[in-house]
Amino acid sequence: MSCSEDAGRQNSPGDLEDGARPDTSLVKLHSFILCKYDKARRRGDIDDWTDHSDIGASFDGRVLTAEEYQRTEDRYIAAAHILARAAGASRFTLRNVFLHSPPPDWLGEVYEGRIVDMTSALRMLRGHMSGDAPAAWFESEKMCMMMGFDFYMHVQIPERALASLDEIEEMGLFVLGDREQDEAEDEEVHVSRHADDDFWTEVAERLAVRSSAQQQEARTLVVERWAGGILGRRLWLVAADDLAPVAASVKRQALISAFIDPEIHATSRGEVARAVEAARRSDSDDDGADVVIFPLAGDRELHTVTVEWDAPLPDDGGLPPGQEFGVFPWPAKHAVCLEAIVPGDDGCVTARWVASSTS
Repeated sequence: MSCSEDAGRQNSPGDLEDGARPDTSLVKLHSFILCKYDKARRRGDIDDWTDHSDIGASFDGRVLTAEEYQRTEDRYIAAAHILARAAGASRFTLRNVFLHSPPPDWLGEVYEGRIVDMTSALRMLRGHMSGDAPAAWFESEKMCMMMGFDFYMHVQIPERALASLDEIEEMGLFVLGDREQDEAEDEEVHVSRHADDDFWTEVAERLAVRSSAQQQEARTLVVERWAGGILGRRLWLVAADDLAPVAASVKRQALISAFIDPEIHATSRGEVARAVEAARRSDSDDDGADVVIFPLAGDRELHTVTVEWDAPLPDDGGLPPGQEFGVFPWPAKHAVCLEAIVPGDDGCVTARWVASSTS
């Protein structure tokens, strides 16, 4: 694979999904990108490797060996450690975690707002480079860092750590940019409410009002998100009487989005593709929406398949078991939504989630 200068702009902190940008107001931080590519390779004039899977392949007449890959990975980890030590950062809060595969056993439970020490943070960074650990933005008031795509590392460091950049360049990494973090107020609105008894009571009351108005039992789509990615969420479709088991099972620091009586389209197995296409177009003013498919004859916790807005429609083998399905666009933009965050065991919230526009 080849890399280009634009690769360093991908997956940058300003483009993160499902969470907030880091709060760097306490200490003035400067943003840099660290990479292994010289200017010609950043422009794409010279082909270079960009991933752990490239080991054994040839680039610009040289075969990437496991030993060379390991030396490069070591340089990034050493750079992160040097900057953290210079900044005085020893603990980081995980932001914008993405779970597309199960995390390694040593890491334990992974979720937005979890606090990790330096050893765990560096191990996660290394694991992400080799594909063994989830991606995350590591935040502290003293320093922030993230491993982006194609071996571009994004860092934000204070004034006192700037001198350490010379040491990093001497190690063989290139330092790009010197931008002071903007102090302008973040326009994103973050969820501040706790998912306590009052929250769940209000959800039940909203359902009761809706049920009375339409003379039939209304249900809520409860979405629990503790991380981004397909393994970072659970969904339930429940009536008011079934909210208690859901409230008792949600994870700490998770964002709870309760969509009150969303419009769900019933369809048969043979008509799923047509229903997905209709739902995709009905809830979006742009190119289309993601669509969730679930079996109607299932548990309260939904076993879902999500079809992304630009992905091919599913074939029969890509569907859950069953003959009858429910289909709805995601997110359910036209449904009333109540949102809150589940506190930790100490009653505190360390997660930071952007509020839905439907709240």
